[in-house]
Amino acid sequence: MGFVDKHYGWRWSEEDPIFKNNNFIHKVLGYDEPKDQSFATEKFKELFYPGDFDLLQKSWQEFKKGSHHSFEISYRFRHKDGSWRWIKESGLANKFNSSNNPIVGIGTIQEVTDKKKKTTQLKSILKNVSIIILRLRQDSNNNIKVEYISKEALQHWNIPCETLLQDENYMRNLAHKDDLGKIRSSLGHSFAKMKFFECQWRVVSQEDKIIWCQGVGTPILDKDGSRFIDVVITDITKEKIYTEQLKESENKYYNLFQHSPQPSWVYDLESLAFLNVNTAAVERYGYSKKEFLSMTLADIRPKSELRVLEKQVNITRKDYQNLFHGYFKHCNKKGDIILVHLYSSPIIYNGKKCRQVIAVDISEKMKYLEFIENQNKSLKKIGWMQSHELRAPLVRLMGLINLLNDHESICKEEMKYINTEIINSANEMDIMTKNIAKIINDTQLKEKENDLQIIANR
Repeated sequence: MGFVDKHYGWRWSEEDPIFKNNNFIHKVLGYDEPKDQSFATEKFKELFYPGDFDLLQKSWQEFKKGSHHSFEISYRFRHKDGSWRWIKESGLANKFNSSNNPIVGIGTIQEVTDKKKKTTQLKSILKNVSIIILRLRQDSNNNIKVEYISKEALQHWNIPCETLLQDENYMRNLAHKDDLGKIRSSLGHSFAKMKFFECQWRVVSQEDKIIWCQGVGTPILDKDGSRFIDVVITDITKEKIYTEQLKESENKYYNLFQHSPQPSWVYDLESLAFLNVNTAAVERYGYSKKEFLSMTLADIRPKSELRVLEKQVNITRKDYQNLFHGYFKHCNKKGDIILVHLYSSPIIYNGKKCRQVIAVDISEKMKYLEFIENQNKSLKKIGWMQSHELRAPLVRLMGLINLLNDHESICKEEMKYINTEIINSANEMDIMTKNIAKIINDTQLKEKENDLQIIANR
């Protein structure tokens, strides 16, 4: 393939009707002529792609008859390796007989396989793209008229080409009435400044369908002093619909993000910089959005939590798609510690791999759980005092009272002792009862304070 597009010459005459370029045959097609028997008369036709040999013969006969004084044809020929190669031959008659038939001709032969492939690909692309060429010319009075419009206008959009060329109000056929002013303004500016024209507008087809178009072109100054512009018009309806759907989707995401009751943000996974924050984050952390966007994740973490942050970020960088949640400590602008339950997920933001975080403030929940734990401890302490400490003087008191039932056998000194012990036991029980009451009162007070704190934080 190193000789692609290189021209090789040939010469033909009636005295020497068989012409070959052995250099081309060997270097481009891979055959060793005349040793290679593939070029034998009975096998030569088989080297052509089916049907191409007959076309070559027909074109060559017309050239020899004098129907055409030039000769050009492309055909497919089998390479030595078995692949098909496109060959282009061009020739020109340079000597004629009395009947004006060529008797001598010269020409070139070259391989054009790559060009053919590219041409085929281009045709395939253009086949699926709606393109209209519109030439607009501006006269000395600055009037703009349609000078040419390609047949694709009728084929794709049902715009009547002939009528369009004769209609002075051609614009009404080219665009939606609400877009006419925009097109005229853009065209006028482009012609006046001789600058690139670009505009998007709507067309209403004969089926009352809205078609979105984009026109581009560069104005050119003609020899007679007039100006014209060849506008390339493409159908961008699908792209426009996709863009609108994408915009609608982005708006939905933006609304969900901004109006979420939970603080949320998007951050750069490499720099850890905040890229976007919602209203709840601004309100809960005390920073303005502008301040947030100049900060990183480390700025809302206590120093004691920085190693934890670094560890989690490294895990996430190794596994970008990782979904995780965890409990962490944050600090607001005032320096207050906030306990949060974080939910982190991957997101593509402005074309970059980022993370979106939702931070649920669980500070009140943790305070309440701590209160419940302390309350349970108080209840356990009360239970212990009732079952152990309070029971001892109570049992002792009950035993002393039983002794009094047999008071006739009790002497004066023993009676005095019993009375003293009864009083001591009763005082001991009174002290313990007061302690239990104090514990209950302290617990109820802490419960009220906790409720007031929760209300104040809302």
